[in-house]
Amino acid sequence: MTTTAPGNDIALALIAQDIMFLRRFAHSVTAAPDQAVIPMFCMHNYMCLIIHESHQALHHVAPDIADALAYDCAPAIERARHSVKLYDDSHKELDDIGADFRRIIDEHREEFLDNAWLPRARPLERDLVLWRFRGKLVSTSHTASFFLAFPPQAFKDEDDLGPRLHAVAVEQGSYIAAAADGLPWHGPTALDGLQKKDLTENEVRAEEYYRRSFDPALREEIKASLTALTCALNTADALLADDTTPSSATTLFKLRYITLHHALSSLRKLNDQYGAGLRPTSRTLLKDILDAPMSSLILQAHGDFRNTLVHYRPRRKVQGRLSLDAPLFGLLDAYFSADQARSLSDALALHTAHVADRMSAWCDH
Repeated sequence: MTTTAPGNDIALALIAQDIMFLRRFAHSVTAAPDQAVIPMFCMHNYMCLIIHESHQALHHVAPDIADALAYDCAPAIERARHSVKLYDDSHKELDDIGADFRRIIDEHREEFLDNAWLPRARPLERDLVLWRFRGKLVSTSHTASFFLAFPPQAFKDEDDLGPRLHAVAVEQGSYIAAAADGLPWHGPTALDGLQKKDLTENEVRAEEYYRRSFDPALREEIKASLTALTCALNTADALLADDTTPSSATTLFKLRYITLHHALSSLRKLNDQYGAGLRPTSRTLLKDILDAPMSSLILQAHGDFRNTLVHYRPRRKVQGRLSLDAPLFGLLDAYFSADQARSLSDALALHTAHVADRMSAWCDH
């Protein structure tokens, strides 16, 4: 991947880092498929984001490569990559996201409850699966349905779920493998050290679980969407933390940054719409998250920085300050003060962990 146009070398370098990260992840999934189901739930929308945005960028910076990497199922991949934004999607309001989760909750409830032929056994039925990584909630059957658009039946029958996940993996894997061809992608991933005991699963009644979570003033579907947001934060903080491969650093920074950015923006919208009706403890928690200096920095940071991480092509006005040899190719120095640029990577990881912990506490209180 080479080009002489200004800024294209940076775009291609950013794409290469992300593609190699996904190629390592896909290799780990293939090596241990039985342990990869939950990580695939967690990573699906990020993988779709990288596939879609890298292909779009390549159309501009290396059209011959883009043509060679054409993939099917574009609408499904585009839908999933938008789901990263949650409330931060400019095309959807909070109530629109709530409506998506309302439909999912109702479909799962209809599929899994009131099926036992013995009426006394029906209280034992469950309609929500919770998946945790080392005790941290990283996905639920409602969250996975939102990100993958799987019907509730898929989570009921492993013979159905397996082929569905395989089809997703094949579609993503063909693009990733072709894009990574010739790149030095090999290396360990966060999945390589994964042990069976790290991932736990339990089934609950959604109505009871959501009743105890977050705040009584919030509707069930809003609580479900906040659960999905909490899962995304825990994925960025905990599940990916074991990836110490040096060439993963840029992508890990990107995933943490965009996850935290969208989470904070979503929480700010939630606070604006529902904050006045929340309990004092809930308002205090949201204030602690949103008023933190690091939150303010992320929310107020120049939009072009986030856009470059997502869309790859740097703005012309900063191209002269970028370099293939600089940390994050000089993007930090181009958009942040010298002190912020030096500390941002470590501060981002710490703040992602802090927000994830606060949201987990609010979710499970």
